[in-house]
Amino acid sequence: MLVNCNRGCKLSDGTTDGSLDIETNNVICNKCGENIVGISEFAKISMKNMGDIKKINKKKAFVFNCKTCKKDVETEISAGRVSGKGCKESCLINITSFMVKMLEESQKTDFEGNKK
Repeated sequence: MLVNCNRGCKLSDGTTDGSLDIETNNVICNKCGENIVGISEFAKISMKNMGDIKKINKKKAFVFNCKTCKKDVETEISAGRVSGKGCKESCLINITSFMVKMLEESQKTDFEGNKK
């Protein structure tokens, strides 16, 4: 939806394309990523009904279902076995040996390729 960006936005010339973040119910500028203030509830409801929403992907890597906790947990290798981060019980996570190797490799290096 075409809206006015915040005053002082250096990436927008005044009007910009905005989308609704359904998690926070704020309108986000698609150029600069800032929350746009002063958008009415009617405009927000219209954006939601038209499907003009911001898709935010907050998924993490190596999240699997724990059979013990009965929920999805981020996994790690500790003491030579796969376990869920923050799990208090001994986790039962059913993953392939290839995924175990990938998990081991991801714990050895960070995103820049540096050894941890």
